[in-house]
Amino acid sequence: MRKIIITCIGMLALSLGATAQNITVQSAVGQSPSAFIQNNLLGGGVYVFNAKYANSSSTISTPGLGTFQSNGFAGLMMANGILMTTGDINVAVGPNSQQGASTTGNSNYTDPEMNAVATQNVTGCSTLDFDFVSLSGSVQFNYSFASEEYPEYVCSNFNDVFAFFLTGPDPETGEEVTRNIAMIPGSDSVIDGGVAVAINSVNAGMYGANGSLNGGGNCYYDYANYYVNNCVIDSNGGNGFYGTSNDEDGIQYDGYTSKLTAEAQIVPCQVYHMHISVCNVSDNSYDSGVFLEGGSFTAPTTAIGLSRPGVTPLHGSCPYSVPLSLAETRFSEGTVHFALGGTAVEGVDFELLDENGQPFGSAGMTISDTPHSFILQGLPDADLSETKTIEVYLATSLCSSFPDLMTYDTMRFTLDRGGDVRVKDTTITCTHACFEVGTELEYGENVSYRWEPTTGLDNPYSLHTTASIFESTNYILIARGGSGCNTDTAHVSVVITEGNPDIPVGIDEAADGEVKVYPNPAGDVIYLDAKDVRRVEIFTVEGRKVFDRAYSATSGTIGIPTEGMANGTYGIRVSTAEGMYGSKIVVKK
Repeated sequence: MRKIIITCIGMLALSLGATAQNITVQSAVGQSPSAFIQNNLLGGGVYVFNAKYANSSSTISTPGLGTFQSNGFAGLMMANGILMTTGDINVAVGPNSQQGASTTGNSNYTDPEMNAVATQNVTGCSTLDFDFVSLSGSVQFNYSFASEEYPEYVCSNFNDVFAFFLTGPDPETGEEVTRNIAMIPGSDSVIDGGVAVAINSVNAGMYGANGSLNGGGNCYYDYANYYVNNCVIDSNGGNGFYGTSNDEDGIQYDGYTSKLTAEAQIVPCQVYHMHISVCNVSDNSYDSGVFLEGGSFTAPTTAIGLSRPGVTPLHGSCPYSVPLSLAETRFSEGTVHFALGGTAVEGVDFELLDENGQPFGSAGMTISDTPHSFILQGLPDADLSETKTIEVYLATSLCSSFPDLMTYDTMRFTLDRGGDVRVKDTTITCTHACFEVGTELEYGENVSYRWEPTTGLDNPYSLHTTASIFESTNYILIARGGSGCNTDTAHVSVVITEGNPDIPVGIDEAADGEVKVYPNPAGDVIYLDAKDVRRVEIFTVEGRKVFDRAYSATSGTIGIPTEGMANGTYGIRVSTAEGMYGSKIVVKK
């Protein structure tokens, strides 16, 4: 491969990108390192603590750390995140209008850990430290390294350095090790452990004006696909000028890496330490920076199998058991805490119960790799004229030593009437006697019924039944929905007016508008006198009908034979043009 010596020389500020968007930055001065990391770097599945900036947990006081917004600048392939620089973060804002932009925001702060990867003493360092615990066997975050030392100092002994040092137990041996995880993807095939990302390893494939072909023996030219050039190069003379070769001149740095991912295999629930550092080498000239993508510090395989796809329908007050298990995870035990949302209201429309049917306490629910469950059940008095929604949010703690480290799942349900049933409270008023009892089914399908008590009722398992009721009585009708688990109760009051007068025996004719039944007791024939008789019905005391005959406005005396009727008390109902008349009569043959 032909190696070309290149340099960026300040000559003329280009304006190739009139429509380009520049990044913006905001200093972290005044913020605590812990809050800063939590708000700007942390993603899911990890718990971070003991955060420090410049080896201090105190409020950040130097401008080498802050946040960035891309504002549509596509080069970084990140919308926002953290920026750590060897100087002042404001130097990063485009366009690329300076050659060798330098600031002294971090003064002469050093980082002894970085001396191992630098050719000379380091200075102007920006460092972030924190401990973390993960829910999965891996951790990762996205980043881009940028520098003003591109391209002049490619393959020299003086370029700035950065590293992501991870310290903790090795997943295979269990021994505590420290390793730099800012490595070029796939470079472990070149040297054991891979090639660290640096100016000398990620570049345009050529050494700079201040570099040499072998770069002191640690120079690589094969990873140009990870490099983004941000200055125009004059290929004829080997010289160039600052500015950009495209219309996305969003940052000041002369070059930067494409978005890369730092990742490592770790042991779940074990404490690891992360040390992130970027430093100048030898002096505070030519700033460098590391962009860390917002929210990208994650444990990417944190799903533990508790979520349920789609939406599960619940019907009425039927209990629904929701299974939970850690059988498909590497964890043997966890604690689930519940929170609720949706349009349905707990305690009004539904209740949440443990697998024993009891309300949950503040301690939540312990689950393991054996089957467990919780119960959702609609309440009988819920207003389900419209379908309502239930959202169950599960926060599961899987590391007993770090209960604040949670994995989150959401389950969604709908609550409707479904197999629910409603029957209406009713009062029935009758003169002398009632021969029919029932109420209204407001809604429900395939409903079964049971009356209590059964006294005077022909069919105690029907919504409406014939009866022989001569005294005021209160009944309860229990209705059960077709699902078998939804029930409702109606209170039915039967009120008898005008008492139960004895029927005179031997009256030969009835007065106008009256019905006379005689003799009482009756023998082989029951007689009745009335005008415009339309129907005569006779019932047993259990409400069973034993005689039913229609008439065509018959007047006068009607004889009803008692053949087939056993001796005992009966109820008789006579329908005339004037209305209905009911009473009881004794048959004694």
